[in-house]
Amino acid sequence: MADLHVNDLPDADVAVLRRRARAAGLPLLGYLREELIAMANRRNADDTVVDFLESEGHELIPEIDTAAIALIDIYDLPADTLATFGRRAYATGQPLSDYVRHTLIISARRSTFDDVMLEFHEAQDRDPSLNIDMESVAASVRYARGE
Repeated sequence: MADLHVNDLPDADVAVLRRRARAAGLPLLGYLREELIAMANRRNADDTVVDFLESEGHELIPEIDTAAIALIDIYDLPADTLATFGRRAYATGQPLSDYVRHTLIISARRSTFDDVMLEFHEAQDRDPSLNIDMESVAASVRYARGE
């Protein structure tokens, strides 16, 4: 990857992220910026490894590949967000851009109730002749998700 653009993500994942961005009323890059900041602020399993390595006195300096520059140039991520992703990337043995790319893919593949409903609404918008009972779809999705 020369740059960490959404084009570097699988098409199906980009479609999910675009749908979420539209629902949030944001351009895709703005949505991804906000999502990356939120993901950095949420503790994840990699933070346990980060904590351990830091407690052992390791300096967690990630491999900064050329694609990682996009995190600054394209997404304008805050320093603390970059630092968090950098520590996590180091702890998992990945270059920074690969770690962030993988994180975005995981986020896109964690389907939410809202994702499912947005997809059904888009299908109905594309073909208004579809007679979709959205209340039944919502009830079915909640049931299937155990909600």
